[in-house]
Amino acid sequence: MWAWGLHREGSNVLLDGIRVVELTLFLVGPRAGSHLADLGAEVLKIEHPQGGDPMRTTTTNRGALPPMKDINFMFELENRGKKSITLDVGKEGGQEIAHRLVEQADVFISNFQVPVLKRLRMDYGALSAINPRLVYALCTGWGMRGPDKDRPGFDYAVFAESGLAHSFGEPGGLPVQCRPGFGDHITAITLAYGIMAALYHRQRTGEGQLLHASILGSLIEAGALSLQAQLSTGEEVGPVSRKDMANALWNFYQTKDGQWLQFAMVQPDRHWHDFCAALNMEKYENDPRFSNHPTREANRHELIRIIDEVMASRTRREWLERFQGKNLIYAPIVPYSEVARNPQLTANDYVVQVEHQSKGSIPLVGLPVNFSRTPGRVRSGAPELGQHTEETLLDLGYTWEDIGGFKENGVIL
Repeated sequence: MWAWGLHREGSNVLLDGIRVVELTLFLVGPRAGSHLADLGAEVLKIEHPQGGDPMRTTTTNRGALPPMKDINFMFELENRGKKSITLDVGKEGGQEIAHRLVEQADVFISNFQVPVLKRLRMDYGALSAINPRLVYALCTGWGMRGPDKDRPGFDYAVFAESGLAHSFGEPGGLPVQCRPGFGDHITAITLAYGIMAALYHRQRTGEGQLLHASILGSLIEAGALSLQAQLSTGEEVGPVSRKDMANALWNFYQTKDGQWLQFAMVQPDRHWHDFCAALNMEKYENDPRFSNHPTREANRHELIRIIDEVMASRTRREWLERFQGKNLIYAPIVPYSEVARNPQLTANDYVVQVEHQSKGSIPLVGLPVNFSRTPGRVRSGAPELGQHTEETLLDLGYTWEDIGGFKENGVIL
């Protein structure tokens, strides 16, 4: 059996030699770039000289996330492992530098609106003329076509219109708010997946291309099963009360100490015997009301009532100890304070320690995928604003005199 991480140090890096130029703001574009950086790509983030990415100064919404303390956790997460260059691409000198960067790039990422990119001469037509091998990755809120193609969009708004906000919770309850970054992060994975596919195509053919992902498309994919059911049956798909779940073994129950446990047994007949044994419900195993899935579904309200009573007789810890090693699929419903302590996260590098240039070792969310031969890793914290501007311009062939002129004209910081 392969030991994950055995060859982590000194092994091949999946995207070694790939250069990415990123003109992005906030979450979705930067997160896609950070995925590529984790896999070994050199990601150069272009930021405006006046303040850079607004995420650098975001203090977060108290109602959604805790306020920042000694570190901007949002910017660190979305921009780790990158280089930062300040550049006003709205000025002629800035466009010249950006175009020279693109000449040497493999990938360009942006979540700016298309009309803005055209005005800045950073649209696909302009950049592909400079570099026909360029993989140009664009992210929008609502898609490239249709009546909403130029409509601004953040994931909270798209979450509402995707059907997901209406699908969660209890029937008749309040709409469910999207968690910060939920749609952005799903879209960033989608965009990174498209970039990898386009790079593979370029390797075979030498052709660059434009690819596009939207928050709407990504959240439609996240809820694809529900939308497909709507499309196929014409019946409304919405939230279902836990008291009306057709499969009582695919439901959540409250324990004696007020905690909740989720069961997720999609094949209830297979697990019914073990379920009854684990819950001391042997007397119900052959009860004609519950002997198979159709009878349990027909009598689901009574069965859920019985399981509610049984689950309320022990604490969550007692049930978890009792279920251990049993042929059951279950999990506690926990807050992020418990998720952060889960040893599965560190064992699989889903949370890693990263050496930050000024804060020492800090924890960051890691990669969601492991490779046996070309493992990625979080290589560093996020860069300071403009940290790599001068070295990048020198690598492009500009002189110190040129750099001084750019500074005087406000092209760079």
